[in-house]
Amino acid sequence: MLAAVTGPAPPIDRAALEAVLLPLDRATPLPARAYVDPGVFAVELDRIWDRSWRCVGREDDVIAPGAWLRAPLTQAGVLVVRGEDLAIRAFHDVCPHRGAPLAVGDAGRATSLRCPYHGWQFDLAGRLRGEGAAPLCAGRSRADFALAPVRVEAAHGLLFACLSADAPPIEAAIAGVPARIVRTSPRHTRLARRVEYVVAANWKLVVANFQESCHFPGVHPALEAITPTSRASSCLGDGAWLGGTMELEDGAETVSTTARLDGRPRLVGTSDEDRRTIFDALLFPGLLISVQPDYLLTYRLDPVDVARTRVVADLALHPAALRPGEPCPAAIADFWDRANAEDRAIVERQQLGVASGAFVPRAYSAVEDGVHAFEQRVARALIEAAEGAGKGAS
Repeated sequence: MLAAVTGPAPPIDRAALEAVLLPLDRATPLPARAYVDPGVFAVELDRIWDRSWRCVGREDDVIAPGAWLRAPLTQAGVLVVRGEDLAIRAFHDVCPHRGAPLAVGDAGRATSLRCPYHGWQFDLAGRLRGEGAAPLCAGRSRADFALAPVRVEAAHGLLFACLSADAPPIEAAIAGVPARIVRTSPRHTRLARRVEYVVAANWKLVVANFQESCHFPGVHPALEAITPTSRASSCLGDGAWLGGTMELEDGAETVSTTARLDGRPRLVGTSDEDRRTIFDALLFPGLLISVQPDYLLTYRLDPVDVARTRVVADLALHPAALRPGEPCPAAIADFWDRANAEDRAIVERQQLGVASGAFVPRAYSAVEDGVHAFEQRVARALIEAAEGAGKGAS
């Protein structure tokens, strides 16, 4: 549970949030205001996103010394860097001289980090090594002008960063990693494809769409034909993870335009039972994982504003399934290009509806237990924010 601290209270009635916490058959979903009010969004950034470990990439994104990536955890961003000593470090992408960001682009490789404004130069451990045309005054120490550090850890082949010094260690924060993800760890895969796009919808709508499959018949007829929603089940718990399974239709080997493996090996660690089952998991608040028999999908969400969400979609295969330089198998890439576009379109339509002023949530359907469990986590965080604001005002 997040610690209660002073801060802004969400502009949502307490009773409306408590109604989300009721059992599924009596609960009311989050009110429309939760998806359109900038004040609610600001509280969510503070109470949820800035206090959580957020996936910022794969460990092999920065596998070589000097490799770096920029993660959009703040407006300026956070730099994640592999040092010469092979340690992974992260820093706010803000020069301590005049505040300019250092990074040009989203990823690269360098022997040092240089601010393009006045030429201040930092080593890969964030220490100031030179001031270019703007030297320090006499008596000032370079040691006082290091880049501001950010917590970063690798787990299961993924990179996680956290802006909060008070958040629990990564092992505790992601405790209860589903066994399917442990067995078929991202570290045993090779990235085949990465696609980035922005959805014109609130982040909670994007997550909720992932949390249920009852939209498959209307939105994803091709996906419904391979993984019927009637064969879906949820795996709910009290921790940071929410999951569910989808059983493959008889005769299908995987989810693709051919529904066949087409000679690809299954993921490392795939058991006989796993061969017929798709496992989907949400690591709250914004990492979506789908483990297929022969490939792994991850979706990293970053809220841009109250009505826009950035998505980075990775598709990874067994290392033996893809030679360096080969394109991702078209049967998989084409299938998910279409499915992701269908999700994007329907969620953007949903955002228009909830923002219309005419939408009043009334109830969850009987098969939306995953959505309910997710929204309960959001509601608890907003209630704790209100309690913290109340204590600060007393």
